[in-house]
Amino acid sequence: MPERKFAKANRGFKGIWIPASSWLDENLTIQEMLFLAEIDSLDIDEKGCYATNKHFSDFFGLTAGRCSQVITSLKEKGYIEVELVFNKKKDIKNRTIKVVNKLNTPIKNIKGGYLENCARSNTSFSNTKDILSSSEKIPYSEIISYLNQVTNKKYKVTQKWKDLIKARWNEGQRLDDFKKVIDVKTGQWINNQEMNKYLRPATLFGNKFDDYLNEYRPQISSSISDEIAESQRKIAEAYEQ
Repeated sequence: MPERKFAKANRGFKGIWIPASSWLDENLTIQEMLFLAEIDSLDIDEKGCYATNKHFSDFFGLTAGRCSQVITSLKEKGYIEVELVFNKKKDIKNRTIKVVNKLNTPIKNIKGGYLENCARSNTSFSNTKDILSSSEKIPYSEIISYLNQVTNKKYKVTQKWKDLIKARWNEGQRLDDFKKVIDVKTGQWINNQEMNKYLRPATLFGNKFDDYLNEYRPQISSSISDEIAESQRKIAEAYEQ
């Protein structure tokens, strides 16, 4: 793990104050809460702050990739707004991060920016404002149902599986990510007698989730596609009876 490094930075504060609304927010992981506090401490005027992913990597002692994931998660959960500016080569020229509710000042919506110069950043953000409630419901049933449909299995929505799904959700994964992992591993394992048994929540939604998510998705043969379609048809008929 990288060591923490501190660079000089303009900060409009004498310490970090985290309001109860953030400290007790179950939708924030500890890591996300600390990132939000750091972003807030550097966002001191209308020009915002100039800090790259490398800054967060050095400050928290994390990889740049992990920092990117945390910032993405904060954006998806609605705690920050992110806007990217690209140059002619389609490289990221500037990244503007806006804290939706300031922590070190009375809570209010702000229009101040968080400006970042980051050429060829590995972050992936949209300029679209996507505000999600902190009480956002996790679609446990839909995720397990999709797994059962694609793999023709019959898993129940147990607390054990909900805990796994919630852990990944708190890392910033969303419904489409769960479906992609299910699709990817089904394409690889469904016709493999030895690996088919691993098409289960314990394996798919565990610590290797992010690795699975970033795997190349192979083309599923027509025979496999037909089998999946047939299994989905049988399940649909069963529910209609």
